[in-house]
Amino acid sequence: MTTPDPAPAGRCPVCQARFRGAAECSRCGADLAPLMNLAIDAWRTRKAAQAAIETGDFERALRLAASAQQICATERGRRLQLIAGALATM
Repeated sequence: MTTPDPAPAGRCPVCQARFRGAAECSRCGADLAPLMNLAIDAWRTRKAAQAAIETGDFERALRLAASAQQICATERGRRLQLIAGALATM
């Protein structure tokens, strides 16, 4: 099993310190748990989109991929959305 993508932009939204995967920013002490939860939700939604592609439900895959990108945009997620979109229009 792969791990979720890191937080958006990989930085603390308060002080811009590099995200280290901890629930608290190592520099300013900001609570990063909500940000981590969003990243995990997006990862799970992307996994569901991948499963929908595997079962041939391309419209659902596209909806899920787009939803994941709205939650937490990543380059990998963008590629998944493009693939799902291409498959949905076939």
